[in-house]
Amino acid sequence: MVRKNMTNLEIFNTANSLLENFSDANMELPVKVNFYFQKNMTSIVSMAQDIDKARMAIFTKYGKLDEETNQYKFEPDVVETVNKELQDLFDLEQEVKINMLKLDWFDGINLTTQQVAALAYMIEEEDE
Repeated sequence: MVRKNMTNLEIFNTANSLLENFSDANMELPVKVNFYFQKNMTSIVSMAQDIDKARMAIFTKYGKLDEETNQYKFEPDVVETVNKELQDLFDLEQEVKINMLKLDWFDGINLTTQQVAALAYMIEEEDE
């Protein structure tokens, strides 16, 4: 296991990418890969949910939900404040515990380019 510092934006985007690319994927993974992958995914998705709660707190503090579009609307005088608080939130760094996976553990497993990109942060780099 390694500990890696990631910004909240990296965590949020990584979690969304994992959910998008693996939530309905019916693939057979070796037990070792599946175990560590699930631990990593659970951890990063949980962190992203906390970030999303903080993001939504900013929205509800400064905005009003438009029921028709289901989007928050902001008065012009608070837009700059909202953007600054969101930027501050997404710039924060957290330590993420990652169970590293070896590239050769994926031999014989067909992954899309998007799936490989979503997994990249948890694949151990090979020594050259």
